[in-house]
Amino acid sequence: PVSQSKSCAMLRASSLLLACLAAVQAFNAPMAFSPKGSLASSLASKPLVAAAPVSQRSFALDALQMSCTKDTRGYKMPMRKQCMLLKKRANNAMAVSFSHIRTHKTQSVNLQWKRIYWPEGNCYVKLRISTKAIKTLKTKPLNELAAKAGLDLKKHRCG
Repeated sequence: PVSQSKSCAMLRASSLLLACLAAVQAFNAPMAFSPKGSLASSLASKPLVAAAPVSQRSFALDALQMSCTKDTRGYKMPMRKQCMLLKKRANNAMAVSFSHIRTHKTQSVNLQWKRIYWPEGNCYVKLRISTKAIKTLKTKPLNELAAKAGLDLKKHRCG
């Protein structure tokens, strides 16, 4: 029983070590520690992760964000169902039945792909915005809403 618990502990430690190494390799970062112990001593002699230059590591977050989008019919579609201008997202709500049994439901945003004229850029931009944002565009300029949302309209030009 004692040797079994030691082997289980070593197995857990090795799986944790391998998970950490996989995470480090995924983000292309240099190793900050060297593994020690009988199980990992063979791995310690070799460099586990090659140190990437800082210029490559700075784009790791950009690469991760690009992997969270998918290309649909020529334009980037955000995976999260969110308005690009007002940042509206789904609301968690309750559906109440006649017998007052409450169940969870989501109230999703009414998103539309809209081609909007951008006077400052003298072109059209294609955005995925909510119907509330379409109404707001009648009273506020597109440039003001995009600046507030932190949206670069140059990336969404049509044609």
